[in-house]
Amino acid sequence: MSPEHAKVLSKFGLNGEARGYLTKGGELIVPLLPEVLDHFYAIITEDPETARFFPDKALMERAKAGQQRHWEMLLSGEFSEAYFASAYRIGRIHPKIGLPFLFYLSGYANVTSHIQELLLKKYGGLSGAWRYRNLPAILTALTRAFALDTHIILDAHFAAEREEQEAAFRHLIDGISRMAARDMTAPIPSPKDSDFPERFNPVRESFNGLMQTLRETMVSVQDTANSLHVIANEVAQSAEDLSKRTESQAATLEETAAALEEITVSMRSSAEATAATNRTVSETRIHAEQGTDVVKNAIQKMQEIEESSSRISQIISVIDDIAFQTNLLALNAGVEAARAGESGRGFVVVASEVRSLAQKTTESANEIKTLINVSSAHVESGVALVDETGSALDRMVADIKRTSELTGDVASSAQEQSTGLSEINTGVVQLDQVTQQNAAMVEQTTAAALSMRQEVSMLAELVGSFQVTRKEKYATAEDASKDHARPPELQVVGGKP
Repeated sequence: MSPEHAKVLSKFGLNGEARGYLTKGGELIVPLLPEVLDHFYAIITEDPETARFFPDKALMERAKAGQQRHWEMLLSGEFSEAYFASAYRIGRIHPKIGLPFLFYLSGYANVTSHIQELLLKKYGGLSGAWRYRNLPAILTALTRAFALDTHIILDAHFAAEREEQEAAFRHLIDGISRMAARDMTAPIPSPKDSDFPERFNPVRESFNGLMQTLRETMVSVQDTANSLHVIANEVAQSAEDLSKRTESQAATLEETAAALEEITVSMRSSAEATAATNRTVSETRIHAEQGTDVVKNAIQKMQEIEESSSRISQIISVIDDIAFQTNLLALNAGVEAARAGESGRGFVVVASEVRSLAQKTTESANEIKTLINVSSAHVESGVALVDETGSALDRMVADIKRTSELTGDVASSAQEQSTGLSEINTGVVQLDQVTQQNAAMVEQTTAAALSMRQEVSMLAELVGSFQVTRKEKYATAEDASKDHARPPELQVVGGKP
């Protein structure tokens, strides 16, 4: 006997004389055990709550035989290791079959009271001296032995429950440790596949359900993180592209604004030059109109010269006629003087001079007439040329007037264009300012997108460190993003994304 068992027996007062009385009691009771057990199992069968532990008669007979062997070892008073092993085995079976304390204790009380009742009934009629000396001691030893048996069985029961609790807690702690290590691929196995106690199976199912929910959540978070990673990369790339395009647009717009400013200045100068040209053309038109008046005056004067030449020609004709008449008179005077002889010789000389003068006058008149005719021809030619010049000047004045009108329209359009370009230039300057602001905002957006991409990468790396089961492993984050909308089917172990 082990020291531990000896200590227990000592606590219950089952050593020395008490064990002897127990042995005597056993000799009296063992023959009564079949009757006791039949009565006990009859009570069990009548109660539906207890009958369910013995679904068939064969099981009940095996239990009855085992109970009798156990009590025979108890009532022998030897307290062998076989007895203690039997008591421990009974105590450990109770929690496995789910036998409540009430059923066990009430049944045990029923059996022990029935044993004492039979003992008193059968041996109470013996001689008074034997009964007085032995029966109380036997009943006391039986009470202690039954109490010891109850203690060992309950202790084994509690030990089995503690072991079950420890096994359950060990599995739970292992599961929690795996979850703490971000491994959610291994749920707690069922009681059929492990030593997990059946009576704690609801806790196991709740824990596995929690792990399943967390696993599905982490799969969804992983897929979402992968999708966010893809989106963040696209946003960052788009932001970088937009930043480059915005910078290029800003530079181009700045150059355009500068070029437009130059065009505006040039257009303003052109408008001023066109206005000056319009003024010059207007002055030219005035001068041309004045020139037309001068030509008209010249034509009038040439006509007056032509008229004067005509009158001079008439006067020359008169002089020519006078010269002709004078010449005839001189001829006649010469003839008359010749007739007069010496006395008329002086008249002959005078007549000769007069005739000579008349001839010179005629010649001069003819030359003057010729010159006047030539002058008249020149005057006529000049008048024609002046007429043509006047017509040309009239056409020139009309063209200059038309040119002045067109130049005025051009000057007005140039002024309007200059004003419009000035407004466009102002708008472009404002647009350049807005574009510069947009460029700064795009730069900030790009920085934020890059920061978001880094944060999402850290998030993806963090959630990717959880080992979960999923339908299939994603080769890339893009694959995960495509399947993000589908609920995960947790079958195959998946690793980091």
